[in-house]
Amino acid sequence: MSRKEQFKEYFIFTKGERDGILVLIFVIIFAIFVNIYSDIFTKKDDYNFSKFEKEIAEFEKSLTPKEEKYNKNSYCDKKYDTLQLFSFNPNNTPKKDWKLLGLSDKQIKTINNWQSKGGKFKYKNDFKRIYGISETQYQKLYPYIDLPEKKNYVQNFDYGSYDKNYKKDKSEYTIPDVEQYFEFNPNEISDTEWQQLGFSQKQTAIIRNYLNKGRKFYKKEDIKKIYGIKDFQYERIKDYIKLPAKKDKTESREKEIKSNSKVDINNLSAEEMKELGKFWQYNATRIVKYRNLLGGYCKKEQLLEVYGMKREYYLKVADDIIIDKSKLEKININFAEVSELGRHPYISYEEAKKILKYRNKNGAFKQLNDLISKEIISKSLYNKISPYLKVK
Repeated sequence: MSRKEQFKEYFIFTKGERDGILVLIFVIIFAIFVNIYSDIFTKKDDYNFSKFEKEIAEFEKSLTPKEEKYNKNSYCDKKYDTLQLFSFNPNNTPKKDWKLLGLSDKQIKTINNWQSKGGKFKYKNDFKRIYGISETQYQKLYPYIDLPEKKNYVQNFDYGSYDKNYKKDKSEYTIPDVEQYFEFNPNEISDTEWQQLGFSQKQTAIIRNYLNKGRKFYKKEDIKKIYGIKDFQYERIKDYIKLPAKKDKTESREKEIKSNSKVDINNLSAEEMKELGKFWQYNATRIVKYRNLLGGYCKKEQLLEVYGMKREYYLKVADDIIIDKSKLEKININFAEVSELGRHPYISYEEAKKILKYRNKNGAFKQLNDLISKEIISKSLYNKISPYLKVK
């Protein structure tokens, strides 16, 4: 087929085809025209919204403001704005007065339980350590607490440079004025004098317990063996420690250690263990370090938990080991914080949080085995940690 014939085939139409094409073109033009000029042929409605806007404004005026989300602090502020506060000593305040001071029945019960177990308020800030007393509530009552303020708080002290894991409240420790330091024999001074030197009540009690067991400080560094004594505290007082030079007593002590075939791993210092030689010489430092973390050994098999301890060497000395369980340091789970519980090698921070969560929700533990009866910790963990815990 030639090119001319192909052209005719595609572009020459019959009369009917031409008429159809013309109709289609007309319809397309008409649709375009209607789309462009349709606004001319339709009537626009003129709406007046003024009445509707007026109704909306009246409706908005009739609405009452939504109550603010409950806020513990704002609630406390409102409550204390309506109370007539008065001076009080929390050591002898009766229940009816606690009510007038804005305390709930649960808060009053917590205070009474604490006092029944020997708890006593010594300073104003002791009051805010009661579980359930919020910071806002404490600040409202603070001016009316009839107790002295605790002075000489540690301020801006870099605890991290001494103990990176230490997270306790800095207010537990005090730094005395320079004039308050004095020369002292740690075996003879009173509890009050220990506190004048900047040691907390808890630390003083541990020192007193140490001395009451018949033990003594033979050299300055022995003070660092006391559980809870920090390096920075020792550094502050070491130049004031005066121990009598009694070589005879030191020598007799060394002879006693060497002649005694039994080794009390809860009493001997690292230096004293090293004097025994061999196994003890190489492991003494790690044994004492782990003892301080535990709060004392409750069974000799715990030596196998010491880093680097080999069973074959332990078995050679196992028969010579004795345990003085009276030296165990126990944590009171009704007063301990997460940081104190979580520092123990047997308790993780998650488990410590579970213990405090239950205590804060249900009140003080009545007996130690509540930890397993309430399914707070596993039985295996309880058997392991129970020698280091107490509820009173």
